[in-house]
Amino acid sequence: MGQLRVQEVRHRNGRRSYTAFDSADGVHQGADRYLSRYAGKGSDRTYAYLLVDHLRWLEYEGLTPEVVGFRDLQRYMGAVGAKIAMPFGSPWRVGKRPYQADALKGAASCLKGFYLQQAEWGINTSLTEALNLRRLPTQRDRDRALLGHLIRSVDANPLAPNGVRRRHKKMLPDGAREVLLETVHSARDRLIVEWLSDGGFRIGEMCGLHLCDLHLREDAACGECRGPHVHVCHRDGLVNDARAKTKWPWEFSDGVIRGGLIKRVSPAMIHA
Repeated sequence: MGQLRVQEVRHRNGRRSYTAFDSADGVHQGADRYLSRYAGKGSDRTYAYLLVDHLRWLEYEGLTPEVVGFRDLQRYMGAVGAKIAMPFGSPWRVGKRPYQADALKGAASCLKGFYLQQAEWGINTSLTEALNLRRLPTQRDRDRALLGHLIRSVDANPLAPNGVRRRHKKMLPDGAREVLLETVHSARDRLIVEWLSDGGFRIGEMCGLHLCDLHLREDAACGECRGPHVHVCHRDGLVNDARAKTKWPWEFSDGVIRGGLIKRVSPAMIHA
């Protein structure tokens, strides 16, 4: 076996996807089949790195996707940071920080999807019963679903860590914006506070903006929004390694950006 790594694949239509590549055997077929369903979506790159880390751990432990058991998957989750009631074996990711709560949920979702798809191909079907569980819905599940009052059960992931869900976890507490504006000392920092607060940008979206993405006047040349707005465009290879998670199609023609994810801009953002 060679060294497993994530490889970016560029298609003729300009779309990019990610797969697991082994320097000795070429493309990892099982991982490639699974990651292909996420090609062009915001989670493709994240899932590729999470899955490759798991496949490296399997090789380190002398296991393969064909023979790994449910307790082995629990041990892996413990090795990357989850709290489990069992020894998880030799240290893994030495010198790196363990996964935080969101990364652990992502890894659990990635592993469940990968092994359920493996079972569809007749590989390690014994994992299906352990992974494909359901639970009673909570009020939060009903509130988030269309016709939630009719839901009788929802999917459950036995690999996902238990944790307290906070409502609106990405929103700043009341008064935080005013405190931040009093604390920062440069126009750039004040601009960042205003834009993140009013625009609702992700960090990657904010740091990946180009000047041509900013249409800060009425009736811009793109013709896609009357009021001032911004085009959030997914780009690879930026100097600061920033990238927007959303991958809406966009184009740059005649000196004007069109497409992408369009977000309205407030007067305070324009002033900043």
